[in-house]
This record gives sequence, structure tokens and C-alpha cells, in this order.
Amino acid sequence: MEYQLKKELVPVCETIFEGTSEQPIDLDFSLPDYCPDIERILKCRVCPSVTAKSITGDRMDVDGSAVIRLYYLDSRKQAIRLCEHTVPFSCSFNLKAAPTDPVSSVRLRTEYLNCRALSPRRLDIHGAFSVCVSVYDKGEQEICSRIEGDDIQQKLHQEQISRLCGTGQQQFSVSEVLDIGQGKGTPESILRSELTVHTESAKALNDKIMLKGEAVLHLLYITDIESGSQDTMTFHVPFSQILDVQGVNENTGNEIMVDVMNYDVSLKSEFDESSTLVSLDARLCACVFAYETIGADVVDDAYSTAYELELTYKQNRYNALTCLLNTDITAKGEVNTGDSGITRVIDIWSDTVNSMTVYENDVLTVKGKVNCCILALDRDGVPFYAERPIDFSVNPSVPAGLSEVIVHSRPAVKSLSFIITGDNTLEVKADLTLSGAVFDTRTCRSVVSAEGREDQRREKDSHAALTLYYADEGESLWSIARLYCTSVEAIRLENDMTDDVMSARGMILIPM
Repeated sequence: MEYQLKKELVPVCETIFEGTSEQPIDLDFSLPDYCPDIERILKCRVCPSVTAKSITGDRMDVDGSAVIRLYYLDSRKQAIRLCEHTVPFSCSFNLKAAPTDPVSSVRLRTEYLNCRALSPRRLDIHGAFSVCVSVYDKGEQEICSRIEGDDIQQKLHQEQISRLCGTGQQQFSVSEVLDIGQGKGTPESILRSELTVHTESAKALNDKIMLKGEAVLHLLYITDIESGSQDTMTFHVPFSQILDVQGVNENTGNEIMVDVMNYDVSLKSEFDESSTLVSLDARLCACVFAYETIGADVVDDAYSTAYELELTYKQNRYNALTCLLNTDITAKGEVNTGDSGITRVIDIWSDTVNSMTVYENDVLTVKGKVNCCILALDRDGVPFYAERPIDFSVNPSVPAGLSEVIVHSRPAVKSLSFIITGDNTLEVKADLTLSGAVFDTRTCRSVVSAEGREDQRREKDSHAALTLYYADEGESLWSIARLYCTSVEAIRLENDMTDDVMSARGMILIPM
């Protein structure tokens, strides 16, 4: 006979797709007429961004553009010049099945880029960048919480499981007109711009999240086209947005990711030479996963007092959200810029942050490298470019006793500062923020089916009401009850016990 199992379905977050599409870059072009000749290439960068992403049926489409930016020294003034070329891209990913309520994440990663000048006005550029896509959807995890039957004895244990209450994905705009002010040089053109976003607070209400954060725009701009003189400016633009997330409330743990999809920066001085105004138009995307941690009873063993029982087991993995990360990191390192010396730093920024996580002896360590990009003047006053990494490490506070840790960590640079400490050395300080979520994963055995062998009945000793049993210290009452075809509760009651294991070697009474 087959016993009926009481099963519960717990909503969970499932990664239904992860894929990468490499986009090649092959360019052979000449400088526009307004660009001066190339004396020496400083740096060639590819800056991809996403303009649109969508999921239709079992297909995901990503559209965007990649801006190739060439920084070089001109042949007349040895000033830093910029030449840009934009290449659109589009890629598609075939999902295994059509998701019901998907949330997607797109990361753009430069693989390599080689650039050489064939002549003072002609460039040959080859490289590639990758479009990395992750798609999440609501799934269901089946849990056997009870086996029905008067003759069934079952062993239960409680697992902590993070139930997915809701997911949400929302795009929104941040637009602002910013003023550099009169204390700085009037901008004539932008050499480099960088936009980063940081979440400051997220207050959850019923089905809504009040999100507040800051967009940080850093500019390196030219104040005199003829001489190529530069200046920098950093703007801090606060933003707030109401996110609609069905199922979120003040008791849920909410993992929130905010990314810059694309942005545009333009100067008002293009129309007014004396203007110090800068226009920012950015498109951001917020992804939310709302969890509620519950205790779920799981049957991991059973037997029948009437029949021999055949059980089928399955190894299940249960994830529980233990904490959300929101930690500030300060990293310092000495950077050697080479034998040509350094007299002034024109600009400093970070283009990549690489990290890894290690969990040992109840300590979580997030460590990695910040790649520092430096534009500076050497001892002869000639601009040069250098890249140097600095290390960081932090130990976020997490609960003790975790089993297998899964960390969604997202370190991001908030600001970089420096001090020139020698003829060719800098001390660089990086202020970072670490956001994300920490999950504890436990693997355990659970029963998925139970069948009683009616041709193999279990016989009890009917000649006595009680049996004496000499138990060893640490022996479980479950194994004793199974052996004598009784229940753990009956043994506990008969011997006035509260524990499930023997605290000391001794004699106990087994009710028959």
C-alpha cells in the first residue's frame, strides 16, 4: 500500500538562465577633421551601455551601444584629446522555457581591446566585450511535511527556508541640470564622464518600496580647446523612487540591485560659451527580491508499526536569507607610476572592481582589487596614462554557525583620492560600498514516497506489556523505537524523559 504524503509548495527564487554573448569590435577609421593628429595613444576604452532589454516568450533581447573612446596626445600642443566612435549592438538569448514573472540582470564586461595608429589620422581597433545575462523567476520547492497513516511514525526536523514573497523590476529616469559654478573653468568639451549609483535607504510598505539613493557624476572636461587645459568636477545627485513590488512588506528582507543602464551628459556651453551648466539624463533599473524566512517541517525518516516500509529519499537544498550587506570599505595602497616621474594628477578613477568571497570559521571575508586608472603629468609636463590595482578586504558581520554560504556581493567604488608621496609614487585611497545578500544553504535528506509491504507485517511481542532495554549513552530513542515497533513519544512518557537521545548509559522501559 502506498501512503499519502502531505506536501507543501514554498515559492523560491530560481535562476532559470545564465548566458554570455561576445560582441566583436573591428574598426578601421580615420579621425574626423576637427580632431588634431595623433602623436601618441594614451588609452583606448570601450564603454558599452544598454538601451533596452525585454523578454518575450522564451527569448530575451538586449539592445545597446558601445562607445569607443580614444585618448591621445596631439602633435602640436601635447594636450590630451578625445576621439569617439559609437557602435550599436543587439543580441538575443534563447531561454529554456517562457518565464512567468521574470527579473533580468545584464552586465557588460570588456574582454580585450587592441588599438594602433596606422598613421597620424588612421586607427585600427580590434576587441570584444561580453553581454552577460541572468534571468530569475519564481519557482516552487516541494516539501514533504507529513506522511498520513495511523501506523506511521515519522521523524521531523525543521528547516529555515526563505520564501520568495515577491519580485519586481522597474526602470526610471534621473534628469538634472547641474552647475559647475564660477570657481572652476568654463567647460568647452567633456573628456571623460562616469556615473555611479548608490542606494542609501529602502523603506518597505505594503507592495511598495520607498527607494532613496545618490547618483554620482564625475567629469573631466577641457576648459581651453587650443591649449587642452583640463579641470574636474564631481556632482552628487540625490534621487528617490517608489518601486511597485507585489508581496513586499515591512517584515520582508529585500535584496535590491540598482544599475545604470545608460546615461547622457551634455554641456550647455555648446550653445552659450559662458555657460557652466551640465545636463544629465540617466536611465536606471532597480531589481527587487523580497524574502520571508519561515520554519518548515521536513520528514527525513519514517517507519510503520504495522508493515515493513519502503522509503524513497531525495537530497534537497534549502536556502535561508541570513542578512543583507550594507558595508563601507576603505582601501589604501601605494602606486608606482614608473620612471618618468609624476608632478600632477589630472584625473583618477576605477573602471573595474574584482572580488571574491571566502567563509571560514564563522568569518565571511570579501576581498578583491580596485583597478585604478590614472591620467597625470610626468616630470617634463607631458601627460601619460597608467593602470594600477590596489587591494581591499572586509569582514562583514554575519550570524555564526552557517553551513554553506552563498553571497551576492556587489562592491562599488564611491570615490578615489590620492596624495603624491614621491617622484613616482602615489598613495591612493578608495572608498567603496559593499551591498548584497548572504544566504545559508543546507542540504538534507527528505522522504518523497512511502510504500508499505502488506506481505511483510511487523509483529509485536504480545506476551509482555513492557520490555527492558539497556541503552548506551548517546543512543537515539528513534532507533530504539523503530527496533521495538513503538513510538518515541511512548518511550519518553514511560521513562519520564524529555530528550531524544540517552544522556547516560542505563536501563529504560519499552512499552509494547
